[in-house]
Amino acid sequence: MRWVLNAVEELLPVVTFVALQQLVSFTAGLVVMTALVVCLLALAYATGRKPPCFAVASNIALLAFTIPSIVTGDNAWFQASDTLIDGVVALLLIGSWAMRYPLLKVLFDRVFAITDEAWRILSLRWGVLLLVLACLNEIVRRGYSEDAWTWYKLASTLLILGFGCYQFTLSARMRIPEESNRLGLRR
Repeated sequence: MRWVLNAVEELLPVVTFVALQQLVSFTAGLVVMTALVVCLLALAYATGRKPPCFAVASNIALLAFTIPSIVTGDNAWFQASDTLIDGVVALLLIGSWAMRYPLLKVLFDRVFAITDEAWRILSLRWGVLLLVLACLNEIVRRGYSEDAWTWYKLASTLLILGFGCYQFTLSARMRIPEESNRLGLRR
């Protein structure tokens, strides 16, 4: 049941942004999305659910781009955030894979009990996906309308969630049985 809450926490801000961007304005969507991200993070801490370090870091990075967009009224800040954040994380993951030091293990070891080989595979898979998404974001951001980019943002978020769910097939197959459940999640 916890995965449902995690999916809602990931989707709610983006779906709210898309709806408000379509109905009101880009800025209205950003303001409400930013408030939701802060509230959901605070709620997680208030209920004793400490989010993974990566979730906290990605929310802080998101705020670093949404706040300037809101303050300046320049939507390019927020639109470029996926290119920059996904691109940097992709390069870090692919670099850690190449150096045989899976960065994902450092970030999510308290969540998953899987083998080092699984961590390396996941680092490469996520690195490649994020690199592709960073490139696609830049193409859509520069070549299409703001509305088209908004729908791309929703589609890329859904793709990331779907891709993440698919990775459970690997974590289930390459789990450390004495430390995890059948999906590789720590007990």
